[in-house]
Amino acid sequence: MDQFSGKVALVTGAGNGFGKAFALEAARRGMKVALLDIDQADIEGVKVLLRQQGVNDVMTVATDLSIYENVKKAVGLVMEKYGQIDVLFNNPGVCPLGDIVHMPARDFDWGISINLNAHAYMLMEVLPIMIKQKTPAHIMEVSSIAGILHGGATGTTYAATKHASLALAEDVRAYLKRNHIDTIGVSVFCPGFIQTDLHHYERHRPERFRNEKDPFYHSEMNQKLQNFLSVSIQTGIPLDGIAFRLFKAIEQNQMYVLTHPKFLEKIQMRHHGIEKDFETAEHRNITVDYKGKVALVTGAAHGFGKVFAEEAAAQGMKLALVDIDKTALEEFAENLKKSGTEVLAIHSDASVYEEVVESVKKVKEIYGQIDVLFNNAGVATSQDLVHLHHQDWDWVIGVNLVGQTYYMKEVLPIMIAQKTKANIITTSSIAGLIPGFGLNPSYSASKHGTVAVTECVKQYLELAGIDYIKVALFCPAFIQTNLHHSESYRPARFAIANDPEHYASEDYKDSQRRLEHNITTGIPIDNVAKWLFASMEGEETYIITHPETLSAVQTRHRAIEDACKSELTLWDVYALMD
Repeated sequence: MDQFSGKVALVTGAGNGFGKAFALEAARRGMKVALLDIDQADIEGVKVLLRQQGVNDVMTVATDLSIYENVKKAVGLVMEKYGQIDVLFNNPGVCPLGDIVHMPARDFDWGISINLNAHAYMLMEVLPIMIKQKTPAHIMEVSSIAGILHGGATGTTYAATKHASLALAEDVRAYLKRNHIDTIGVSVFCPGFIQTDLHHYERHRPERFRNEKDPFYHSEMNQKLQNFLSVSIQTGIPLDGIAFRLFKAIEQNQMYVLTHPKFLEKIQMRHHGIEKDFETAEHRNITVDYKGKVALVTGAAHGFGKVFAEEAAAQGMKLALVDIDKTALEEFAENLKKSGTEVLAIHSDASVYEEVVESVKKVKEIYGQIDVLFNNAGVATSQDLVHLHHQDWDWVIGVNLVGQTYYMKEVLPIMIAQKTKANIITTSSIAGLIPGFGLNPSYSASKHGTVAVTECVKQYLELAGIDYIKVALFCPAFIQTNLHHSESYRPARFAIANDPEHYASEDYKDSQRRLEHNITTGIPIDNVAKWLFASMEGEETYIITHPETLSAVQTRHRAIEDACKSELTLWDVYALMD
């Protein structure tokens, strides 16, 4: 897309920072601009600036975009006024900081709702419009350098959401390619520290994520984190010229847009570490004695969780089994008890924080310790972003990303206090390491997020000098599990009855058949549990089941690295502007 005059730009997070700068540049190029933000005063201020520049065709919508109905209504208002959307700058973001142990769960929830869910909802609404228009259009997804590197020990929330939004952009691009749609370009913006307004994110916190009485917000740790963010943002590179650079990326349909070439070495180091772990994708013998130790297994009634629990029982471990499928869970637990295994069965929904807290508390009360956490609960739907139901997005993100983070948050302090050897294995996927296939954005985004969370946890442990807890990521490709039966344990709040027409559609049925085919034709699950147990003794962070996927991982890595190598400096941008 290289013609902008008279076209329509929908800018989210438009009241400050990147959104404000992008809106001003869009108007300078003769575009009509729709400004969306949670802060009415901020976007009205931007509207005044635009009118001072002689731009009168501007609309504002003040709304909380983390609520799907608000997004749907806002996009409807834009279409009602302009009848088209040609550029989407998908930008709302907040940056709550805190390590996995100390950050309040509500801050993680808030980050997910704004940095990830709001972005997905907007894409669900805007992408079909752009496709139907059949005219040149572009989507600019705002991620971060924290979507390429981990966010450090205290950047868990931000890194998780930005890794996931990067995957989301990659999935959209793959969808367009798969469906031979060449009228729509996609870019993902991955900036480092730039002089925006991000350090003032607290003033945009919705009431449902507030609790001023929480000691964390008054702690010295939080104050230091806020000071760090403030200094980092204010001493970042100038915002001037960034919007011009973004429009150059739109014109060139550039995928990865970075701002700090200096991060190349760190990016390469991370990529090398991931690729190196592919070399350890082989079976080993179990040499550690696990007898009498305690394993907490989530998603324990089926698939990976079930075979892991069976192997743990064979190793003489005490088991705490958690699953939302009460009938299957209790039946499995009873069978294990008959063979002499000590088992605690807990019916719980991993996506509900209070239930996670209660389940971990119960395990600690009964057994007094937790030595292994197999953080495995997961679900899948298999619809592309154009057809995906928003409640399915919420369900998959809620279980696969949010729920797994909750369990790490609650179990890790117990393991730290024990000061004995312990392991956390979190089930991610090869879909957490390679771009989306244009078929399953919710799953890919959730698994990229779990990769980031685990890397942040690993960094936290390293900085704390804790060497007796090992964290690892299980990244399988297709294996014969029960994942294609996720529907059978869908929570009531995400019930199919909420939208029977959608779930009765041929597209939905086709997506379920595709998921079933992929799972049932995968490799056998037989040896996976022994593999996982042996891996707890190894050095790898990424446990790989399909070494042949390495080439796809490398292709993505080289594309990101090449984008970083070729990135324009700020001075190059200024020269272009002149």
